[in-house]
Amino acid sequence: METNKPVQENILIVDDDEQFRGGLVSLLRDEGYSVVGASSGPVAMEKISEMHVDLILSDLVMEPMSGTQLLTQVKHKFPEIQIILMTGHGSIQNAVEAMREGAYDYLTKPFKNDELVIRVRRALQDKRKSAELERLREVVETTFSFGNIVSQNEKMHQAFKLVRQVAETDVTVLVLGETGTGKELVARSIHFNSPRRDNPLITINCSAIPENLLESELFGHEKGAFTGANRLRIGKFEEASGGTVFLDEIADLPLQVQTKLLRFLQEKQIDRIGSNTPIIVDTRVVAATNRNLAAMVNDGTFREDLYYRLNVFPITLPPLRERLDDIPLLAEYFLKKHQLPGRQPVSGISPGVVHEMMNYDWKGNVRELENLMKRAIIKTEGTTLIEMDLPNRSGVQSSAELLEPPATTPIPYKKYLDEVVRDAEQKFLLRALKESKGNLNQAARMMEVDRKTIYRKIEEYKIDVTRFKE
Repeated sequence: METNKPVQENILIVDDDEQFRGGLVSLLRDEGYSVVGASSGPVAMEKISEMHVDLILSDLVMEPMSGTQLLTQVKHKFPEIQIILMTGHGSIQNAVEAMREGAYDYLTKPFKNDELVIRVRRALQDKRKSAELERLREVVETTFSFGNIVSQNEKMHQAFKLVRQVAETDVTVLVLGETGTGKELVARSIHFNSPRRDNPLITINCSAIPENLLESELFGHEKGAFTGANRLRIGKFEEASGGTVFLDEIADLPLQVQTKLLRFLQEKQIDRIGSNTPIIVDTRVVAATNRNLAAMVNDGTFREDLYYRLNVFPITLPPLRERLDDIPLLAEYFLKKHQLPGRQPVSGISPGVVHEMMNYDWKGNVRELENLMKRAIIKTEGTTLIEMDLPNRSGVQSSAELLEPPATTPIPYKKYLDEVVRDAEQKFLLRALKESKGNLNQAARMMEVDRKTIYRKIEEYKIDVTRFKE
């Protein structure tokens, strides 16, 4: 039997049959729960107003207040309370209708004691899961959310810390990370948490503007400077004066433009095309790339002196495959963010879909997850997202087919999610041990945890480290 149940989990039994009610109270107290009884709906409402209640077990047919009426009142005033209805064979349809109104479950009388205990345990586990998700949402809105960046991952915490440290300064920042990891969100966070927040933030995608137009776009030109220049043009650096320019895909900046950017970073001056008069501009630069600039320096395709000017304060964002603990949180966030107006809300994600997401490689990172969540929400007809179109890049059986639990398995969502996370954690630990050849100090550094944690996890998963040593 389950032990160590939180003392705050209180159960209220509502039934007008005193003997039946007393039997349930005794049964659940023996299971370690705090249980009280109520002989009617009005009495139950009084008790709920006097004490904290986590779960109500209520008969459906009662006077003067039916179980359905009790359900309506409780859900209106205390929506967080789980309710299981108990019903005779003749009122099953009413119980099903009540579940649509917010009841968690129903039991048909007579039922076995073990069945009741399992349903109670499951309801309280799901309530704890809901409370945990709510706590995570609150945390997302405070500690773990910085400029719409959602994460509970330790590597991302370190990135948040760097963003906070550098935001108040005027230092040039280089944001590194794969496509879709949130580099532009970091740039926006830096700007809007800086003293420049009331001035412009202008984004330039260096790969999206033709090379012959990019210099003019950034630094402007004088009238008559070249064919077609029939008026003076103010460049983005002047336009953003007092604010920030975000240079995305900085690796695609042509060498000629790299030279002018270097001068600006050194002297805070620009020259419009067609002018020899320098203009002093107070603009901060945040740059980003998904490429290896150091390798490009060695290849001669990126200026070394510019690289060092940009790399004053680097911030590296980890790919989503290294943030597995963020996937359920991000999925919940995007589920809430992308609800469709005028349609029944999609309020949950099936454990199978979560498991599938946790075992997908996410080459497109958070951006890919968000786009696939949008698509899945559009295609979902009910209130639960039960399918996601994850591309099968390996050409083998999909993760959904390999990992989807049998539909008949009565496993609670929270327990299932815990198992998914444990499986992913074990795989990550095995990979670190393999790459470090069994060197625990090196594996700990790779996983960014202390050595004690490595020892504990090795013991927990019963891993033989000697098989990784050469």
